[in-house]
Amino acid sequence: MKYKAIFSDFDGTLYSDKFEISQKNIEAIHDYEKRGGKFFVATGRLFQAIYPHVTSLGLKDEVIVYQGGGIFDIKSKKAIWQQTISNDLAVDCLRRLEAEGKSVNMVYIDDKCYASEPHKAIELFCSICKIECIFVGEKLSEYVARTGATPNKLLAMTEKENALPLAEKYGKEYEGKLSLMRSQPFIVEFTAYGLSKGAAVAKVCESYGFKREEIICVGDADNDIPMIKYAGLGVAVMNAMETTKAAADVIGVSNNHDAIAWIIENYCGD
Repeated sequence: MKYKAIFSDFDGTLYSDKFEISQKNIEAIHDYEKRGGKFFVATGRLFQAIYPHVTSLGLKDEVIVYQGGGIFDIKSKKAIWQQTISNDLAVDCLRRLEAEGKSVNMVYIDDKCYASEPHKAIELFCSICKIECIFVGEKLSEYVARTGATPNKLLAMTEKENALPLAEKYGKEYEGKLSLMRSQPFIVEFTAYGLSKGAAVAKVCESYGFKREEIICVGDADNDIPMIKYAGLGVAVMNAMETTKAAADVIGVSNNHDAIAWIIENYCGD
């Protein structure tokens, strides 16, 4: 088998717009693994939010979470590796975001989601991910400063037209200190510097002895570009951001048309 492993984004890639994994995708993944391939999910989600999905697929090895900020063992539910944002950087960044007032902000700490107060954008986000958000009742920057927390990542939800300028602005201001990416057209995420799905994929590949040319990576958003560029075959789904499509070797079908099954059928024959 030419491609020994597939690393797939979840939301917008493996997961359809109806918030389900199609039976065709499930069957294709099972067939691929029966023939000796390895299938991994690489997501920005919390481990607690992706765990039900990877177990329903029958996956038992590693899963990449927090946009590459953590690698968890599915069986033990424990982190194999993770890196967090320093407290001072997290507080500084949150204070700047709060002062601008153009975004609704959340943080992931110890695999839990935190926000200042309820908001319709947070309600929607949490309903899709099927997680609870802990509302701290004070500015998020104050809570993080007071508790000394070191977040897995920060999320800034804003209007679509503000997301790219925000990512570019903060990317310059925190160059060499934080990594920034858009996971959705309206969400900008911040992780510790140097972290990405691509770097996490490289760690997993090293542990298995996979070469870059032996793997496929597939996704739909800017946060997937590092792993798409790392892979021997980088695939963007049809519904991907234009920047993601430009980085890919191949543009496949959409997340609503069994994208993973399409990849396996076309590129993972014996």
